[in-house]
Amino acid sequence: MRTLPRLAFLVGAGLALLATASARESWITARSAHFEMFSNASERESREMLNKLEQFRAAVLAICSFPQFHDSKTTIVLFATGRQFDACRPLLEGKPASAAACVIGDADETLVATSADHIPEQTDPIIFRAYLQQMLTAGGEEPPLWLGEGLAELFSTFRIEGDSFILGAGKPAPAGTSGRLQWMPPAQLFALTRESPEYHGEVFHAESWALIHFMICSKDSAVYLPRLRRFNELLAASDGTIDHIFQEAFSMSYEEMTRNVDRYLQGDHSFAQRGKLILGDLSARIEFKPAGDFAREVALNDLRWRLQAPGDAADLLRQSSESHPAEPRPHEILAALAMKGGDRNSALNHWRCAAEAGSDNPYVYLQLAADGLDHLMIGLSLDYRMPGDQAATLRRWLDQAITLSPRNLEAYERLAMVEAFSEWPRFDVVNRVQTAVPKMRDKTRAWFAIAVLRWRMGDDAAARQIAKSLLATPKLSARLRFLTQRLNWRLTSTKTSGVPAEGPP
Repeated sequence: MRTLPRLAFLVGAGLALLATASARESWITARSAHFEMFSNASERESREMLNKLEQFRAAVLAICSFPQFHDSKTTIVLFATGRQFDACRPLLEGKPASAAACVIGDADETLVATSADHIPEQTDPIIFRAYLQQMLTAGGEEPPLWLGEGLAELFSTFRIEGDSFILGAGKPAPAGTSGRLQWMPPAQLFALTRESPEYHGEVFHAESWALIHFMICSKDSAVYLPRLRRFNELLAASDGTIDHIFQEAFSMSYEEMTRNVDRYLQGDHSFAQRGKLILGDLSARIEFKPAGDFAREVALNDLRWRLQAPGDAADLLRQSSESHPAEPRPHEILAALAMKGGDRNSALNHWRCAAEAGSDNPYVYLQLAADGLDHLMIGLSLDYRMPGDQAATLRRWLDQAITLSPRNLEAYERLAMVEAFSEWPRFDVVNRVQTAVPKMRDKTRAWFAIAVLRWRMGDDAAARQIAKSLLATPKLSARLRFLTQRLNWRLTSTKTSGVPAEGPP
């Protein structure tokens, strides 16, 4: 699974004083549907920020449709003052970073940190841009650079006014868009990589912004926004080329799109996208309570490690896990530390401890299930049936992962394999899994599991059709190809002789 690159920083000189100082401050905490916050700012400031991030997330998903996005555990730490934030501010080349906010996206958790006394016009664009990038890559694939850049630029302008949100207003267009830019051909734009010289140029930035601003904010957005959603859906689940996906989604050539955007830029492109807040009056439903010493210290230690990688992080977290053995959080972070060091066995032990303690992090359960299933695949045969206790454990982990992160397609894929090789499949679950398959980028394992289930149900025609399609898929893994060939042989033998056979060696 791909994540945004981690940021590695040196340890700040004032970091050791942070824990002592925090004990003298009044910290509060709250949970919304998708975020957990720790704050020593006022309840009003804390509520405003938590509401803003929930509304931002909802607006992004409603406008853009990211089929492969799934929620990771996301923690927000809001300091009352910039001076307090300075104590854990990341260092770059030995000097404190100047950014007014930090967003770190790791596979297991996303962390947002800032202070309440920064001007929102400075902090909000940083947070929105970085959190959007995390949303774009959460499904494991990086979108085309122009799409990520254009969306990040536009959504960095998100703001709330009353019961509405506004996108695309209050920020000047990139240099060059007010006049006629010499656009690079769209085919070239779409093919850019981070190593391309043009990636760092003015034209890339301006053209990416112009395409997205036109689709979402122009007077023709009612036409183009549904097409952009369709483009994102096809991009997430299709194996086709970017040229084919663009043509299918927008029903026009690159040249026609370029002409439309150019006309838009020559006219009044000061339009904005406005809409009612997706979640309504959320602020009134957010409840804060005092943060306990343990929860606060673990949150701050997590912040220290992810922003500054101090050498004592593991020791402090081990002490927390020993003093509070029934708490999952230290084990979740210790597992991430172990993975950073390449020690997956240690990470698995910590994930098991976290799961037993009732972790609310879906990544914990997904990793435990993935480990069990990966071992199973090594010697898997079509006749294998999981022992009841093994199937029950894997189901419990994956059901919990889906409960905590309902959009997690990997959890559905893993669950399909469990049901395919359990003694008594849960066919209602299989039906739910099957509805998620079209959104998956790599559908092969899920379809293989469904083929096995259809075969076990006696629906040989459906199983045979799925097996035939799988065998025609070039990217089918060697192990799945072998198993699918055996399944296809059995289905063919059954069709001709009526007697199931073991198949060739």
